[in-house]
Amino acid sequence: MQELSKLEAGYLPIEAREMALSPVINRVGDRFADQLLASDQLTLKIDIAEDLPPVWGDPARIEQVLVNLLSNALRHTPAGTVTVRAYQKERSAQDFVWVDVVDTGIGIAEQDLPHVFERFWRADRSRDRTSGGSGIGLAICRRLVALQGGQIFADSQLTIGSTFSFSLPIHPIM
Repeated sequence: MQELSKLEAGYLPIEAREMALSPVINRVGDRFADQLLASDQLTLKIDIAEDLPPVWGDPARIEQVLVNLLSNALRHTPAGTVTVRAYQKERSAQDFVWVDVVDTGIGIAEQDLPHVFERFWRADRSRDRTSGGSGIGLAICRRLVALQGGQIFADSQLTIGSTFSFSLPIHPIM
């Protein structure tokens, strides 16, 4: 909560620079790989485009976003696959690199999707901080991505899974 407040007030700096995204994604994937060794029902896949250009971002903050999205995906995927993929696509006048965290988990109801990035919001109201988090992780992700010039979206279907996608501007920024 304190971190989100600092972000919103401008006290938590973003130290954006030109950077390669692949090492950050692989490092986060490695952090979760050990946790997945104990599970024979859940796999993590990393799919990074070979020609991924450098992005403009803060490596520590991008790692924070990835850790949050992967933690959520793994928590809500009792069996199946969680995939992190990074690729370039053009969405507007400026090019972006996109990162998707895709799971085959429980999914999110359509009526709940517009609220997933709101502070303190949880799809399952019966969850408490012990079983469901604080309800601010995705709000922090949204703010961190926005401060780096990107956007974040969620798409999901119940019983099918969820995809959380965020963009980062390709360096150099114009």
